[in-house]
Amino acid sequence: MKYFLLVSLLLVGCGENDPGLAKTMEITKKQRAAIENRITPFSVVTVSGAEEVEEVVMAGELLYAACGACHGANGGGGVGPKLKGQTAEYIVGRLNQYKNGEKVGNQSNLMWGQAAGLSEKDINDLADYIVTL
Repeated sequence: MKYFLLVSLLLVGCGENDPGLAKTMEITKKQRAAIENRITPFSVVTVSGAEEVEEVVMAGELLYAACGACHGANGGGGVGPKLKGQTAEYIVGRLNQYKNGEKVGNQSNLMWGQAAGLSEKDINDLADYIVTL
């Protein structure tokens, strides 16, 4: 019964709210422009007097994209352990251990390759980002 009602409404329209009705109504170009202006997506609307705000992206956030596949997009864990809630010192220490080829856990061999290409700045940026998760 629900599907019959839904299909019926789609075929018949909703009276004055029927989206097809606006195309058949006799309205002026000015009225049509006013309607189109009201339904313009926000991405193309310009507000006079507004200041443009630049989105701030932490350097570590870009680096973390590769980490998220195993540690979760929000650091909650998955294939790799949970990083959310760890301190920056812990993250820096572990990444340096992996970078030096040290065995930390069962999946160390996966992390050796990941950490090998990280600079000291990259490691600190990652740690700073991870503590915000």
